[in-house]
Amino acid sequence: MRLWLTRGRLDQEIVTGHPWNSGAATALRAHQLSDLRTRRRLARNFRGIVAYADRVEGRPLFSAVVIDRAAVRADREAILGLAERLEAEDPVNPRGIVLARRLLTDGIDSPLYNHRCGRTVVAAVWEISDALGDDDPPTIVFDFVTC
Repeated sequence: MRLWLTRGRLDQEIVTGHPWNSGAATALRAHQLSDLRTRRRLARNFRGIVAYADRVEGRPLFSAVVIDRAAVRADREAILGLAERLEAEDPVNPRGIVLARRLLTDGIDSPLYNHRCGRTVVAAVWEISDALGDDDPPTIVFDFVTC
């Protein structure tokens, strides 16, 4: 429960380069982020955004979320390439996963939603791709001690 409540802070630590082995909570969060199920869920979301942008072209938009369809369609290959990378079984750096989640969820600073955010979708995808491969992903070994 504590991990769930502090995941935003832990994600921020991971993005800023905080060592993953600095504590059990950070190591567990890094493991959660790097888990293949988490990565496949993110990939499905990216594919869903592309499908949505393709599907609603020419129809009135009725959605609580306003996706910049033109930006998504223009950089769809980069988005789909990122989805493929996330689905692969290769190890990844959890920092890239945090950045990918932010691209999907940040309505202000994500080029998926805000064309005035200052960067393109393809630039954001390249940043994520680079972060996924930064250094060697951590080998996370849990040493649980029973009390």
